[in-house]
Amino acid sequence: MQLGEIFTDALKYPLSDYKNWMIVGVVAVCCGLQAVFAQLGIYNQTLYTALSAISLVLIIVLMGYGLSVIKEAIDFEDEIPAFDWVKNFVDGIKYIVVAFVYFIIPMIIVSIIGILICGVPLSQILTESNIQKFAALNGTVTQADVLSIAPQGLWNSLFAAIAVTAIIAIVFFIAFAIFEYIAVCRLAKYDSLGEAFRVREIYSDIREIGILKIIAYLIIAILISSIAGMICAFITAIPYVGIIIAALVGYSFIFLFNNRALGLLYSDV
Repeated sequence: MQLGEIFTDALKYPLSDYKNWMIVGVVAVCCGLQAVFAQLGIYNQTLYTALSAISLVLIIVLMGYGLSVIKEAIDFEDEIPAFDWVKNFVDGIKYIVVAFVYFIIPMIIVSIIGILICGVPLSQILTESNIQKFAALNGTVTQADVLSIAPQGLWNSLFAAIAVTAIIAIVFFIAFAIFEYIAVCRLAKYDSLGEAFRVREIYSDIREIGILKIIAYLIIAILISSIAGMICAFITAIPYVGIIIAALVGYSFIFLFNNRALGLLYSDV
């Protein structure tokens, strides 16, 4: 499918079944009951603890339900799926595992690279004598005071190393985010956690869809979601009922839209 077709379909998708859309909305409201009670001025630690536990379970259920929406989109089914609470919860756990793995790997890699790149200039700055100079500073410590404890060249080297590390981090996290999106689609399609970690097949899927198409999809999806999110933020400013309306209608719409669009993107495979 072309991107225009994908996003047109995804934007219409929640409107195709108001009943199931509102059910998703009610679950979304229940996920944020702490905020609702806080806006009403109700503060009770026991109640908040219970609501936090309920919210956690429902968030996991929603994550698993998102896989059902993706699966329906991949199969070109137009109906919003009904909740299967137990299956959705189990699928939500699987989703968390996939998201964690595809986040922790670049985090570890970038951390190691950061230590290797920034370690040398940082070790030259954090010498015993420089630490003593810093400890001897009295009163309000300014940026100039901090920079004065080591030669400017060392600071320049450190800042350059940090910049390089940041660029590498951005590249790695974008790459792994793309892999994660496709991994989640494979998890939804095959209902198998193992399929989400078949790196070779995931790479093949990415090539088949097209890396530029995926990047364009992400940019457009983020833009649409951001606009919808800002509208929801304004709605939450309405006293007492704002949070409920935003979750019931707005956040549930964004949730269905994003999962539908992702599934349709993967339907090219």
